Amino acid sequence: MAKRPSARNKATQRREDGLWDSPRALNMIADAILLLASGAIGYALVILFTRMPVLPLQAITLTHAPANLSSAQIEDAARRAVTGSFLTTDIERARTVFEGLPWVRHATVRRVWPGSLEIELEEHVAVARWWAPENAPARMVNAQGELFLADHQNALPLFVGPDESAATMLSRHLEWSDLLAPTGRQIQKMVLSRREAWQLVLDDGTRLELGREDDKQPITGRLARYVNTQPEVMRRGVQKLIYADLRYPNGYAIRMSSTEHQDKP
Repeated sequence: MAKRPSARNKATQRREDGLWDSPRALNMIADAILLLASGAIGYALVILFTRMPVLPLQAITLTHAPANLSSAQIEDAARRAVTGSFLTTDIERARTVFEGLPWVRHATVRRVWPGSLEIELEEHVAVARWWAPENAPARMVNAQGELFLADHQNALPLFVGPDESAATMLSRHLEWSDLLAPTGRQIQKMVLSRREAWQLVLDDGTRLELGREDDKQPITGRLARYVNTQPEVMRRGVQKLIYADLRYPNGYAIRMSSTEHQDKP
C-alpha cells in the first residue's frame, strides 16, 4: 500500500517549485528591470543633452518696439533674463524679469526653433496721474484702472483718492467727462475723500463740489442739471464762475470771481 506524502514533504516541494522555478514570474521581473533601466538611461541622456553646449541661444527678438522703454533697458533685462542655452533658459524667470520693467503690464516669452526667444510686451496705457505724497514713487493709472509705477505726464488728469478706488475713479472720469462735453470743459483733477465725497476741478479752474453718492439724488443727475443750466448762468453775468456746490437737492450754489454773489438756479 502506497504511503501518502507527509505535510513536511509537501512544504518542501512548494519551496522547490517557488519563484525561481516560474518562467512567467522571471519574465515579469526581467521586464520590470529593463523598463526601470531604460527610464533611468533616458533621464540621464536628457539631463546630459540639456547641459551640453548644444543649441545655443542665437537671438532674442521683440514682436514690436516698446513706446516707453529704451534700448538700454531692454538689453539689461535680456542679460538678466537669459541664463542658459535655447533649451535651458527658464522661460518663467525671463517673463518675470521683463514684467519688472517700467511701463510693462504683461510679458510673454516663448521659444522659437531652432535657437531664439520671442518676447511680446504689453505696455501700460496711461490715462491719468495718481497723487503721491512727497518723496513717494510716482504712479499712474492705466486704461484698466490699475496703478503702476511711472513718471508723471502732466498733460493727464490727476486722481486723488484711496489706492483701491483707482478703477472706480477711472469709470467716473469717463462718465462725467462725457456729461461735461457740452460745456467745452475737461476734468483736470478728480478727488475722492475717505468719506466717499467727490470733487472735480475743471481745466479752467472751476471747482465742482459733488458730495457723496445718493440714491435719491445721484451725482450724475446733479451734474447733468449743472451742465443744462450753464448757458443761462453765463448769460446772467460777465464774471467767471469759479465754484459750484452741487450737493443741494433742488439746485446748486455758485461763486463768481471777485464777488461774494451766490445763486441757486
